[in-house]
Amino acid sequence: MRACPDPRCHIPDVNCFLGEETPAECSVWCGSKRNDAESSLNSTDGTDTLLPWSGSALGTGDLAFLTARGEAKVIALLGAHNAGKTTLLAAWYQRLGRRGLVGKGRFSGSFSLEGWEAVGHALRWEGGAPRFPPHTSSGAGRAPGMLHLAIRDENSRLNDFLFADSPGEWFERWSVDKNASDAEGARWLIDRASSLIIIADCEALGGKERGRARSDIIQLIRRVANERNERPVALIWSKADVVVPQPIRDAIREAAARVMPDIKEFSSSIIDFDLNGVKINAEEAITEILTWALQPVSRGFAVSETGSRAADPFFNVGSMS
Repeated sequence: MRACPDPRCHIPDVNCFLGEETPAECSVWCGSKRNDAESSLNSTDGTDTLLPWSGSALGTGDLAFLTARGEAKVIALLGAHNAGKTTLLAAWYQRLGRRGLVGKGRFSGSFSLEGWEAVGHALRWEGGAPRFPPHTSSGAGRAPGMLHLAIRDENSRLNDFLFADSPGEWFERWSVDKNASDAEGARWLIDRASSLIIIADCEALGGKERGRARSDIIQLIRRVANERNERPVALIWSKADVVVPQPIRDAIREAAARVMPDIKEFSSSIIDFDLNGVKINAEEAITEILTWALQPVSRGFAVSETGSRAADPFFNVGSMS
């Protein structure tokens, strides 16, 4: 099926801009078909009702459709190439598929199940050596593919979350120069994120290039600190089953604590691992991070109980004592 000639419309990717249930009921679409000599090869029979999503990762054009029903929280995963960002997303998908519950919330749908499956199927063991999701290509576009989750909290409120599956090359460049032309994707995501998750790759930090890996993650931490604007930030030690020299781990922790004292710290792996001599279950570690990421979206403003005493609550918002 070809595209609708109305520039405001995106048929066949979304529903009719004018609100018609099918293209056959749209005057613009039908008028264009009569003037198209090839319409008979590409036309619809009028019985199909198009959905405003495909199941794949959502693009920027899909976000207006989703946010029309309420505020959506964007979770940004930041880290170098091969740090484990896509694997973390895949592990979360597997976890939700088995349990359906996260903390006090429960899974209540997704407009991107096909996108989730694209990253999650690699972690299903089918015999032989373990597999990992493929690398997210930096050539995929200037805005990340968004994986959607709807979570209903204990009060039955629906909260929408969007997880960005972004290439590490974006953040490597952005951490050096936030205004770089090839860091546009990173800027797009940072500007819109509600929470920021920094991924520290234990495999790289414990490998031959550990000095460079340490410098890169510290540089990324400092850039995030400058751009966070009081948003919640977490530091995740991915591939935590790999040992990282203690001086390197301490240097990264000190750098993070110096610029973001409130940063949360987690560890993750797809297999059980030891943490300070304690055996950690991989699924429990993944669940802890996901629970933090799926914090309910804050709505509205709290009225201060101190400071301004104006009769109109509007003038009390954000007042200082």
